[in-house]
Amino acid sequence: MTEKLIYKVGGMSCATCARNVETIISSIIGVVKAEVNYASASVLVEFDPGKSGFKDFSEAISPAGYQLFEDIASSVEKDEQRQAKMIHDMFIRVSGAAFFSVPVFILSMFYHHLTNLYWLELILTIPVIFWFGRQFYIIGFNRLLHGSSSMDTLIALGTGAAFIFSFFNTIFQKFLVNHGFEPHVYYESSVIIITFILLGRYLEEKAKQKTSSSIKKLMGLQVKTACLIKGETELEIPVEEIIPGNLLRVKPGEKIPVDGTVVEGSSFIDESMISGESIPVEKIKNDKVIGSTMNQSGSFIMQATRVGSDTLLSQIIRQVKEAQGSKAPIQKLVDRIAEIFVPIVISIALMSFVCWYLLSPNHNLIMAFNALFAVLVIACPCALGLATPTALIAGIGKAAEAGILIKDASSLEKACNLDIIAIDKTGTLTMGKQTVNEIYPALESLDKNLLSVILSMEIQSEHPSAKAVVNFLSKLGLKKINLTHFKNSAGEGIEAIYEEEIYRIGNRQMMLGSGISVSEPFASVSEKLLHEAKMVVYVSQGKNLKFILAISDILKDSAKEAIKILNSHHIEVHLLSGDHENIVSAIALETGIKEYKFNMLPIEKANYIKALQIQGKKIGMAGDGINDSPALAQADVSFAMETGTDIAIESAQIVLLRGDLLKLITSIDFSKKTVQTIRQNLFWAFFYNIIAIPVAAGILYPLWHIQLNPMIAGMAMAFSSVTVVMNSLLLMKKLSVS
Repeated sequence: MTEKLIYKVGGMSCATCARNVETIISSIIGVVKAEVNYASASVLVEFDPGKSGFKDFSEAISPAGYQLFEDIASSVEKDEQRQAKMIHDMFIRVSGAAFFSVPVFILSMFYHHLTNLYWLELILTIPVIFWFGRQFYIIGFNRLLHGSSSMDTLIALGTGAAFIFSFFNTIFQKFLVNHGFEPHVYYESSVIIITFILLGRYLEEKAKQKTSSSIKKLMGLQVKTACLIKGETELEIPVEEIIPGNLLRVKPGEKIPVDGTVVEGSSFIDESMISGESIPVEKIKNDKVIGSTMNQSGSFIMQATRVGSDTLLSQIIRQVKEAQGSKAPIQKLVDRIAEIFVPIVISIALMSFVCWYLLSPNHNLIMAFNALFAVLVIACPCALGLATPTALIAGIGKAAEAGILIKDASSLEKACNLDIIAIDKTGTLTMGKQTVNEIYPALESLDKNLLSVILSMEIQSEHPSAKAVVNFLSKLGLKKINLTHFKNSAGEGIEAIYEEEIYRIGNRQMMLGSGISVSEPFASVSEKLLHEAKMVVYVSQGKNLKFILAISDILKDSAKEAIKILNSHHIEVHLLSGDHENIVSAIALETGIKEYKFNMLPIEKANYIKALQIQGKKIGMAGDGINDSPALAQADVSFAMETGTDIAIESAQIVLLRGDLLKLITSIDFSKKTVQTIRQNLFWAFFYNIIAIPVAAGILYPLWHIQLNPMIAGMAMAFSSVTVVMNSLLLMKKLSVS
């Protein structure tokens, strides 16, 4: 029997690292599969505990410069502490590197003609290279020794070459001048590149810090204590001590401690965290109740059936963790090419050195080193490193102006490739609150005194629909009336007496049971409303049915238009809801959604998305509730409504401010234009390298006796970076904000 565990991985700096870790762990005996999530720095391992375990995984990846930490399911707090310490250490490194880099940059830019200042630049550069940026050289060269490469390797080679060349020119200034060479230094290239990359990684880790917050908030929903009925006494016990079969009392306003069944009493339960539906559900004897849902009104006794890790909320937490850990690593083009690019650059640099030494007059060692360092400096991944982040920064900035909060940069890259958008109903397509949206006969024909009585009755009602009626009638300026003999009939409605006449508000069953007939006009209208998936509330005075109200959750203004645009872009829309079939089908029909599912539990939504992904589909998920968090975590790109729960917002990669579905269309459009700019940037970065590296190696020397000076190589490197940045700034003009 296999086991699935999620571990934290330290030392990963790019998607290449993620693939390295995945390959190493997958090769261990007993491992069925290993899936690395670079974004959350974790690995999900499915393995046979009898053949391998944590120690084997840790020892396997350690020589390559990676660290493995214990199963993150065991302690979110411990993981947060480790992450907070890492971010603090990164801040120290960034601050220190910047402190020494700024004066080096000033000296090289404005006082480069003063060669006696080279020594000062060297002194200021040493802390950046050997302390604050040492990780690039340790990790980069360590990976190289183990037959792999990454962006760290490129950074180490490029900045290291610039430093060594500059160090040599500083130490042997007089020797070089005496032999006809003008020494130049490139300390600023080394320190500025290191500082900016450290800053980028610090900001990236700050963004990643929120990865576990959705899990932490889900865990925070779990109840800490419960009221245990033991004989004639009631004891407050920790929820961990509950065992199946225990009898528990749940009072109004308390959360249900574990999953179970009602054995005595009744109540209305707010199950929106599970179903996503805003209307509380009435529970009577033998009905099932779910742990961590809210008891709104009555007190009842329940029998525990599922406790601990078996409860539905625990399964949701587990599903979110596994979904976050099982996502494919972010496949950045620059990191994939780096695997090939690094060995090629090293080979060209070494070949240049050998050729210049063997073919130059008198085996000129200085000219050979000049070619070696020119190739490594010009190949420094400054433009490569800037190609993706500058475009993403531009895209994310303009998205924020458009009311779209991009929390995960990779989501902006992936949104343009979506095949299907899975969408929740309540709070996403609809407003998420009950509203009176129809009344028969017309409001103008109804007696004001009758309406005042109904308002006064509904104010006292505990039924979930009462608030909608109160909100509707309160806008009419009606006054509250003193009533007598108020009575609540569970499952039917309420009644009260005013001026010796009985008034009733409830369902059709209540009316018929009280001897009140539903005439043809009322029956016809109510059938029509029920077909439209609306709740019908009947109001009577004495033995006469006076009017009916239709209560439902209404569509958002942008819902129909958003669905229409998605369909026109050949993106399928699938409606996934925990609500009943008639309501979901009515909403689907009204919005033009062909594919819909109803009565879905949170885990079923996530599994539905996973099944589509197995078919090769790229799935986006839009939701707003706790019940959507597993599906949001499972999806390739997740969208949350700002009007939704904190947990849904934390689980999602993109937050749509004001809950406007049209913002989802805008984010896809921004994604397409941003990815196009990234590809253009990478083209210019690699085009520059394809042209510049052979020139640096000396390909023009046999014909025109041109050997590229490392200083010119540094300027060319800077020019390529400027080109990339300017193209990213141009993106900001392309992205229109409505």
